[in-house]
Amino acid sequence: MKHIAIAIQGGFAVAYQRHSGHLVAVSEHATRESAIREAQRLTLLARLDQERADRAALRQHGTRRPVRWFEPDAFA
Repeated sequence: MKHIAIAIQGGFAVAYQRHSGHLVAVSEHATRESAIREAQRLTLLARLDQERADRAALRQHGTRRPVRWFEPDAFA
């Protein structure tokens, strides 16, 4: 999830965009610099959480290898 710093009345806000296109404010800041730093921090945390979830899914499902199966040999 990408967070951005946007200008609002009386300051700045950190927000992310929903799939519907609406912006959702996360926090308000007095300066643009603090809003940008917070947006970068939240974006980094979201990326790390996504990578952690991806690794957990790999561990849970593992890598699937094809298994060869042969009919029982009637003449063995």
